[in-house]
Parts: sequence; structure tokens; C-alpha cells
Amino acid sequence: MSNKMSEIEVLLEKPQKIQKELGYTNTAKEIMGQPERWLETLTIIQKHFEDLAGFVGKDPVLLLSGAGSSHYVSLSIQPALKKVFNYVNAIPSTEILMDPQSCFPRVPFILVSFARSGNSPEGNAVSELAEKLRPGLVKQIAFTCNQNGKLVSLINNCKDKGLVILLPEKTNDKSLAMTSSFSSMVIAGMALAYLQKEKRTEYASLVQSMAKTAQKILPQTADLAYTLSLKKHKRVFFVASRPFFGGAMESHLKIQELSGGSVIAKAEDLLGIRHGFMAAIDKTSLVLIFRSADKQRQLYEDDLINEICTKKLGKTIVVISDNEYQNADKIQVFVCGTAVNDDFRSVIVTLFGQLLGFFISLAHSLKPDAPSPDGVINRVVQGVTIHDN
Repeated sequence: MSNKMSEIEVLLEKPQKIQKELGYTNTAKEIMGQPERWLETLTIIQKHFEDLAGFVGKDPVLLLSGAGSSHYVSLSIQPALKKVFNYVNAIPSTEILMDPQSCFPRVPFILVSFARSGNSPEGNAVSELAEKLRPGLVKQIAFTCNQNGKLVSLINNCKDKGLVILLPEKTNDKSLAMTSSFSSMVIAGMALAYLQKEKRTEYASLVQSMAKTAQKILPQTADLAYTLSLKKHKRVFFVASRPFFGGAMESHLKIQELSGGSVIAKAEDLLGIRHGFMAAIDKTSLVLIFRSADKQRQLYEDDLINEICTKKLGKTIVVISDNEYQNADKIQVFVCGTAVNDDFRSVIVTLFGQLLGFFISLAHSLKPDAPSPDGVINRVVQGVTIHDN
């Protein structure tokens, strides 16, 4: 086994003065520290399992809410929750705010909010609107990384109809782009599918397995991302099957954010990419295709990989798989080497988007910690005025 440091580890070994000048310290540390954050999150969830189980009850109506990356948390856990509960709907807080009457159920429901800072104007407005428009029908859960965010006080004001799950302090990323906050909120939110006492041990085992896998592949993933960043792709496509499509959505956002919009990224579900989107894969494109652990899904995934190769689409095709892939002569293959549960796979998928975005940012002479020098985007969204109904 090689003791050679990965590209990102080399960067973190540089003097603090250089790291500060290049503006990457926080993002690099937050990406690489995720396995540890997940285990810390697991410890917190284990302490709150009884509270969550009692609050959620047996047959809840769940409305999952968040904006941007926080919405992609909802998308990442929704498929697993739908296997357990009869009604689960993930709607961005940005959409709920624009049309609350069509989004809020008219039966008793639980609004589950995901937020890094807890200061998103749309997310907080949705929390208040739920109380205003559905009095007596709504309960609220907040998974958040910031104990001082406004969302915490809003949920606490709900008294016995509100529950706050505060994630580890280090998940409150200092960087503009959400990384450890995103994946840790996915880990925490997934606990809702494992509230039964007999399933909690399985949940713990899965989280520990994800952390172990991530710890193993992060250095290799960083080296792959670095190599790919040097190829100057102008377009990046993340292709993933449900139930881990939320990770692809989050990954495409990381490219947009960390490249300052210099590289255009797209996420599409595996079968959906044939419906027009394939036309956008040109000779400057990088296509990353994530294979499932499910044999049936793999048949469809492999069909698409073969089709893309036959049509000679893209500049670079990378397949990420748990195991070796047969068609490796025509594509690059990244082997995780460990079977990854498909329900949790979004957190593994997003590692590739985070690291690729990180190195693309540096390749474009941007600072990953603050990749929008003109202030077009900010750590906490700005410019939103909440208009009272």
C-alpha cells in the first residue's frame, strides 16, 4: 500500500500563509473531515432516536423542505423514506414560499426542515407560514448545523409541536459551498427511516460502513478529481439512478458554485438523459456515471454506458462502481471496492462533485472557500425580501 499523499493532502500540508493566499483551507478540511462528521452525527442521532420516534409517530405525513443543497438533502433521503411511510414529499422551500397553499397538506403533517445556517430567508419564512396557514395541523422538525440560527428559535417556539436536531458544530461549514453539512444532514435525515427499535442497529452499521468507505476512497477520489480538473472540461454531467439521484443533483451544484459558473454542470437520472439531454454531451464534456448495487438497475446503467461509448460522446467518461467493470478499455473506472448501500449512496456520489469542484476552482484561479469574487452568490443567500400574504 502506497504512503504517497493525495493531491488534497499535499495542499493541506502547505504553510498556512500559502493556504490562506489560495483560499482553500476550510473547503479542503471540511471535505476530508466528512467521515468523522458522519460518526459524530450518528452519536447524536442515537441519543435522539426515542425523541424522534415519539415525535414522528406511526403513520406521519412528511413534507421535506430546504433550499439549494438543503433541498438535495431531501431528495437524497426521500426514496428511502417512501419505503417506510405512506406520504413523503420533498419540495424546495423556495417553491413552497411561492405557492404555499398547493404545497402544505390539509391533513396533520410534519414539516421537516434541513438547514446549515438556519438563517435562510425562504426556509424560515416557510416555517412561519406553516404555522400561519395550517394552525393545529403542523408539527415541525429541524435538522440544522447552527445552534444560533433563527430556525432553531422558530422551532423551539412551537413548544411540544417542534423538535430540533442539532448536528455537530463542525458540520456548520465555514466555506461558501456546503460539503460536510450536506452529507451529515443526509446521514441524520436518513434516521427517519430507521426509527423502529429493531432497525436502529442496522442504521448504525450502515453509517459506519459509509464512513469507512469514504475514509478509504477520499484520497483516491481527490487524485482522480485533480487529474480530471486539468483536462479543462467545459461541461460536466452527473448521471445517477434513483434512489441516489439527490447526490448527483448536489454534485452538479458544487461544480457551478466552486467554478464560479465557469463550468456548466448538469445532473440527470439514468434513463432520463436519453430524453433530449444527451444532445448536450459534446467533445468538451466530462460524464460521470454512478453504478448501483442493485443488479436490475445495473442492467440499465450498463446499457447507457455502452451506448455513450458506441456514440463516442464526451471527452472523458468515468464510471464509478463498487466492483470492477467489464468495459474498462473504453472508459475510466473508479472502483470503490466496498459494497455501498444504494439508499445511502448519495453521500458517496457527492464526494466526487465536491472534490471535482474544489480542484476546478483552483484550476480557474479561484478561491474554493469563497469562489464568487464578485459576490454573485453568498454563504447565506441574500437579496430575498419576504412579502407578507
